[in-house]
Amino acid sequence: MPGHSLNLREHPRRGLALMASALLLILLLIPIFSFRSRLYSFDYSFSSSGSPAPFRAGSAEVRRGSLKKVLLLDGELRAVRSRTIYAGATDDTKIVYLPPEGTVVKAGERIVELDSSTVLTKIKENEEKIVAADNEIIKTSALHEAALRDMEVELSKLLLAYEQAKLKAKVPAEVVPRREYQDAQLALEKTRTEYENQLNKIAQKKKEQAAELHVKMIEKDKLKVQLDRAAANLNGMKIAAPADGMVIYNDHWNERRKIQVGDVVWGGFPIARLPDLTEMEVLAPVNEVDGPRLSVGSRAEIKLDSYPDTVITGQVKEISQTAVKASWMAKARIFRVIVSLDRTVTEIMKPGMSAQVSVVVSESPSQLLVPRSAVKFEGATTRVSRLEAAESLREVAITIIAADALNYVVADNGALKEGDRILSRLN
Repeated sequence: MPGHSLNLREHPRRGLALMASALLLILLLIPIFSFRSRLYSFDYSFSSSGSPAPFRAGSAEVRRGSLKKVLLLDGELRAVRSRTIYAGATDDTKIVYLPPEGTVVKAGERIVELDSSTVLTKIKENEEKIVAADNEIIKTSALHEAALRDMEVELSKLLLAYEQAKLKAKVPAEVVPRREYQDAQLALEKTRTEYENQLNKIAQKKKEQAAELHVKMIEKDKLKVQLDRAAANLNGMKIAAPADGMVIYNDHWNERRKIQVGDVVWGGFPIARLPDLTEMEVLAPVNEVDGPRLSVGSRAEIKLDSYPDTVITGQVKEISQTAVKASWMAKARIFRVIVSLDRTVTEIMKPGMSAQVSVVVSESPSQLLVPRSAVKFEGATTRVSRLEAAESLREVAITIIAADALNYVVADNGALKEGDRILSRLN
């Protein structure tokens, strides 16, 4: 021991460090003992039914109400009414302009523009072909007129010969020699035949010329139709919104993505949708096992995942008649349920937003309800602690009939009545 004292004197700093450590340990242990003392005191006051304890902050009221069995569905918002925007071009063409998806547009504003270079080229080509067709028709008509004039000149010559032959043939046989008379009759018949043949040729020629001109006119009309179609396509290159709404693009026909600028589309291809934001509804899948529990008209509450504090009421509007696969790889089948909303909050609601739907599938009559946190189970006995007028506690035995996630339904046998205050255990 003297040697040890000598060491402390020789090392005063080490001694001070040991003393400081011991003091720090004592300070750390004091809150622990104090907390345990308060904990035991709380347990004692809670379990002691004979002594008054002011637990009003942890009390609840016995009330009347009904138990609701609720089915929770995950769905998404969509517009009740929506317009589909189709590509107006008849041929394949490229998209050169699209506003950002989600843009709210007014009626008449441009929402899609397609590449018009091919259409402009076709319009120019058709216009040139129409001009060429006109020139061809004019040229053909001139040739027809010239050919008819030549034939009519020949017809005039034949008519003259025919008239002369008729004069000679009128001379009586008694006046001229018989041989000359016979020759005159033969010449009359010949010139008449030649004249009539020429008339027939001219008539046939006119028919042929008319048919040829008709074919060329048909070809020209076809070119005009193509020109009109190209002009209509040019007008369809810029598509304006038919009504107010939000631009939502359709899926690409071959790739797992949305339509975008640069994609090639064709006439009638659905490019985008324009949902009407003034009235929304929820589309939700329900497992085929739970589907039969729903019925059209069932009341529902809708909460948006983005705005959980906003609660909107509604009801089941439609349930699909057949169950389908949730996805092409899934084995489970679902029914599709449409839930209508009693109101649409246009300031926050957008198509595609996720929402949780609580559908009431059953509801009991009004009964006495107590919070689950207020009930104590002691063996086969179920009790609650009722607050008396003098702020004392009285243990009351109750009979539980039913329950949900928050409350127990208790028998209305006089043990409790509506308005009683009971202790609710603190978590």
